[in-house]
This record gives sequence, structure tokens and C-alpha cells, in this order.
Amino acid sequence: MNDMESTASIYPANKNFVFVDVETADWNNDRICAIGLIVVQKGEQTGYYTLINPHTRITFTYIHGITNNDVVSAPSIEEFWQVMQPIIPKEFVFVAHNYRFDLTVLKKDLGRFGIKFNPTEILDTMWVARDILYHFRTQRGDLKLDTLSQALGVQLYHHNAASDISATKEVLEKLLTLSGRKITEFIRPYRPNNI
Repeated sequence: MNDMESTASIYPANKNFVFVDVETADWNNDRICAIGLIVVQKGEQTGYYTLINPHTRITFTYIHGITNNDVVSAPSIEEFWQVMQPIIPKEFVFVAHNYRFDLTVLKKDLGRFGIKFNPTEILDTMWVARDILYHFRTQRGDLKLDTLSQALGVQLYHHNAASDISATKEVLEKLLTLSGRKITEFIRPYRPNNI
């Protein structure tokens, strides 16, 4: 079995997965300045990345390196979403590392334009790592994406949305492959009060 076949076998054909990572402009965590997405349907994946003009001053440059000048000609989140909406499946599992952060920010930013974003189900790669690596023991290990990536030999340029989302997907796949567990064990129904 080659890598493509083994990767495809992780994702059930009857479910769609949308991996998301966002970088934010400031402490308000309601304006996106970069977004990375990977859509997996029937084992086939497509990746998307863009800078986003948050139409506010970026103060988190020291975290992700994105400056106000970088986003001057970038699309707004509304413009980006007009392109993405036909591509995002109607029913999907939202996947992120610490999903509460990315989903909350995305819902807030899209909400400013009256756009609703409601996944069908959710999966947090932190849940997977905690269960597989630490078995929910009282003692908790470091579940940060950069730590997990290093431990699993996954390349990561941290706080770059394209790299973060690619690493999130690879970390998930490596954890599932190493443990022999099924992705469906970690999928939960999405309810707005989950965030």
C-alpha cells in the first residue's frame, strides 16, 4: 500500500473533512489575516491558502510575520468566502488543532458579513493526541502543534497558516496510523454551544 492509498483509507468516503487554520490580526481574535484550508472528499484532498485583509491594524506581526503592507491587496474574508463557498461541502467535519480557537474566530469574522458557518461535526487533533499519547491520564503531556510535529517528524513552519494546516493533517494521520485507531472514534457532533 502506498502513501496515497494509506492516507485515503484514513478518511471514510461517506464523510467530508475541512481542515482549517487561521492567523489573527490582534488580541480581539475576530479578524483573520491569513487562512489555510484543506478539503478532503472521498480521500481526495485540495489545499487553499491566502492572506486576508482584516481591515484593521495588525499587531500580531511578531507572532506570524504578517504585516499591514502584506495584506493591502489581499481579499477580505467575505471575498475569499465567496470563492470557497461552492467548494466547501454542505455537510462536513471541521478539523483543527485546538478547534475552539479557529472555529470561533472564523465564525466571528464571517458573521460580520452575515455569513453563517456551521459544520456538521467536529474533530480536534488535540483530542486525538491526548487520547492516543496520554490515554486521558491525570498527567498531561505537551499537546502543542509544534511539539507534536517535532515528536512525529512532521515539518512545520509554525504560525504560517499553510504550514500549520498541513502539519495538523499529517499529525492526525500519523497518530491514527501509529495507533491503528479509526478517525470516526474522535468525531463529535457540532453544536453551537460546543464553542
